[in-house]
Amino acid sequence: MSAQTDRRAALPARLLLTVAPMQDVTNLAFMRVLTRIHCLPDFWVTPYFRSTSTTCAMAEEPLRCIMENPTELPVWAQLAGSSISALLRDAETLLRLPVAGINLNVGCPSPLVNRHGAGAALLRNLPLLREMTQALRAHLPPESWSVKCRIGWESALEFPRVLDALCDSHPDMLMVHARTRKQLYSGRADNAAVRLAVQRAACPVLANGDIFCMDDAQSCLSTVQPAGLMIGRGVVRNPFLLRQLRGGPASTLQELQLYDAILLEETGRFLKRYSPVGHCNRMKKYLSFCYADFPAEIEYKLRRCTNPMEMARLLQSARVRA
Repeated sequence: MSAQTDRRAALPARLLLTVAPMQDVTNLAFMRVLTRIHCLPDFWVTPYFRSTSTTCAMAEEPLRCIMENPTELPVWAQLAGSSISALLRDAETLLRLPVAGINLNVGCPSPLVNRHGAGAALLRNLPLLREMTQALRAHLPPESWSVKCRIGWESALEFPRVLDALCDSHPDMLMVHARTRKQLYSGRADNAAVRLAVQRAACPVLANGDIFCMDDAQSCLSTVQPAGLMIGRGVVRNPFLLRQLRGGPASTLQELQLYDAILLEETGRFLKRYSPVGHCNRMKKYLSFCYADFPAEIEYKLRRCTNPMEMARLLQSARVRA
């Protein structure tokens, strides 16, 4: 039996898989791409809607992920905010749309979001977090309340208290990005924190962070034993990882080249006001997660490319296999 078969055999029979919400990345264009290459998650989570006393969530771009969903898969609408009344207002508005439920963002490390007390900033205000999550739980129907969080602002030592606050609201699902806000996206994910959530939470817990290949997934699953995985950068880099986690084959060079081509096409379609430079700039948001697989000279040219036809030509020879 091959090593690859051994890894597959050790995976749970029913592993929940979803794509981590990433602003300007896991949008409608990316949903269309995964649909076209037949590598779909079990459900979607939108990039966050900003929820403030003066901002209506309905005006945000993530609305397209709900209203133009190219699949029949459930979509959770993510909200980011610090005003309980605004969150309840926008949650009620979104629940009138075809969504599976509301997901609260307790992890975004953006300085702008955090200055307004939202995202990861809630990790520094546990009384507000507790009041907010309990208000949302009371307001939302059963099976429609979930949270995506980080494990602390400065240190993972904060996570037990954060977890207590979240579990008191009885979420229907918990997604844990196993980094602190201070880490941003660097350093190793702390699987011990996710394991603590699995042990304490009465709902399914999904592990998020540092899943780029089957070995990463296997290491996380064997030590943490979560109900599923939420994968962001790893799926943008290689969306066929979703297929492989379900026991399918690894990606081929030709499939990755096709992915690049379809991604370039869909990012162009997504733009409301098309321009070649805007098209390339939008595409670079995705390519930033793929450059590790590209030769240095092609990465250099792609970073400076302003012509989609030239970008397509470069991408044909960009993928390198060890």
